[in-house]
Amino acid sequence: MIDSQSLAKYSSHDVRPPREADLEQRLGLYRVFLKLYEHHPRLLDEILELENSDGKWRSRATVHYVQGVVQTQQPYLATNLLKGKTQALYQPEGIWVIGRDRKATLLIQDKRLSRRHAAIQFVENEGFYLIDLNSTNGSFINGEAVRQCAPLKEGDQIRLGSLAFTFFICETSRMTERLPMDVLEQVNTLRRAIAPTNQNLTNQGAEHTSATTDWEIPSAMGTEETSVFPVSPVPSGEHLSEAKIPEFSPAQQAKILDRFLKR
Repeated sequence: MIDSQSLAKYSSHDVRPPREADLEQRLGLYRVFLKLYEHHPRLLDEILELENSDGKWRSRATVHYVQGVVQTQQPYLATNLLKGKTQALYQPEGIWVIGRDRKATLLIQDKRLSRRHAAIQFVENEGFYLIDLNSTNGSFINGEAVRQCAPLKEGDQIRLGSLAFTFFICETSRMTERLPMDVLEQVNTLRRAIAPTNQNLTNQGAEHTSATTDWEIPSAMGTEETSVFPVSPVPSGEHLSEAKIPEFSPAQQAKILDRFLKR
């Protein structure tokens, strides 16, 4: 039934053909992008570089994660951040350093990471913590900047520079019931029927750690510095849709990167 409210609502909508309205919207977004790129080219270049270069190693797995596991009072991390292969990482002090330092527990060659960017620490009877080690580009949990130290919870979204992953926690385990014999026989029969003939599998350990390698000492004269997310100044008098081009603060840059990495 059509009433006056329905007619008023209909008349307020854009009655142009959907394709024409969609095309105009796309052109408008394109103009906005050009204006932003004109005044903030380096920031958008960082995003495009993430898409074209750093995304290569990210594409090896659909979900990147770090899982804190406590088993018989022995904590360790399980992660697929190291070349896309899941590994269990034990550490005597219960502190796993993430960064570009060659002795870091999680060695990630990402120029937006500091040499010692952050650490995950396990504290008995408390849990896991994320600690920012005075990094250049900061550490974030669920989009919020970490001020020195913050506790980690199940499903937290973590970003270190341009490295993004999900954190999980496993502190309990249980033994399940034995399978019925008919189910066990069915599973084994099906597995043997499709088992590959080539069983030449090799175990590969972590390739980046060495017991005799010392920690790198950061130096102001180092040849490889951490890439910073920059912001170009906004020229006065420029407008975008009758408004000045915004100048992105570090917090706004972080939000832009979070939204891009969650895409």
